[in-house]
Amino acid sequence: MFDVQATIKWVMAVVTDPNAAAAAYQETAAGWQQSFVQLTLPVYVAAYLLAVVVAFLTGGSFLFGGLSPGVLLFSLIWGLAWTFVIAFIFDFLAGTFDGKRNFNAAYSVVALAIIPSAAGVALAPLPWIGWLISLAASIYSIMLAYRFLPVFLEIPDTARVKHFVVSILAALVVNLLVSFTLGSMLAPSVTMAPSHGSYEEATERSGKAVFGGLERQAEFAEAAASDVYDPPSDGELTEKQVKNYIDVTAKTRALQERLSESWQEMEDKEPSLTDMLSGVGGALRLSTAEMEVVKSGGGNWAEHQWVKNQLETARIQQDLNPTTEHNYRLFLKYQDDIEQLE
Repeated sequence: MFDVQATIKWVMAVVTDPNAAAAAYQETAAGWQQSFVQLTLPVYVAAYLLAVVVAFLTGGSFLFGGLSPGVLLFSLIWGLAWTFVIAFIFDFLAGTFDGKRNFNAAYSVVALAIIPSAAGVALAPLPWIGWLISLAASIYSIMLAYRFLPVFLEIPDTARVKHFVVSILAALVVNLLVSFTLGSMLAPSVTMAPSHGSYEEATERSGKAVFGGLERQAEFAEAAASDVYDPPSDGELTEKQVKNYIDVTAKTRALQERLSESWQEMEDKEPSLTDMLSGVGGALRLSTAEMEVVKSGGGNWAEHQWVKNQLETARIQQDLNPTTEHNYRLFLKYQDDIEQLE
């Protein structure tokens, strides 16, 4: 049952003392339905109504300049749906990082953390500074989510940063897929269009600062996808190919160790928002390190994959046929180097 006084109480609690508010709300063990009805729905609806009023009074823009009921309703529905997507990601990945899976608790995190972001939505239509207020409010909401997650999902300190960064990465991927599929109108409601092009400029600067590395990885992936290799008919490896494979493996391991050290540094301190969002790019880079080593060195990804498969087949089959015998002899010659790097 909706209680406006309770909604005001929790909103003010988050604004004045977010940590205490999270601890108190966690004790209520609220279900997702209660959190949605008591917090998310009224906060979002109020934010949209206030944004329309601000846009009307100041002449600022809202929702890419559109104030039609259809656009408003559609954007509101998507914004509400997005809270469930985020909660699902937080909940699902909590189990992966040794936390406690509980969708009700995960949704509580979202319902509390979006309160500043909703305030940013309400003020986004203000000319000149609305976009900046909205951006700052969204950043603060992200920081609150980072604070609240260990309280509600019992994520260990050693996995806290990794869980959050991977969650944000997954959310970005989902958001991009939805946006590309259904159009920019479906972007999360915290993305407001400001006056005089300021938002576009700010978004471009933020994107370059935080996610510049992602473009580099995408270029490597695109180049690797276009690689082709026509293996020899006899299937035999050359000594040069095996040496190149060992060189790539060694460089990959060194790169992965360096990236892992960056993760450890974030775990040993209270990371900033930039640290965590930069970690998104680091997480992707860690998973594609081998590809980066091959392509940044001018190698052929398709050939590298073939060499790896041939070596593994030779290790298993050894003397199955003349091809595996030849490749297995090469493997034995460099076995120590190969196994040391695995």
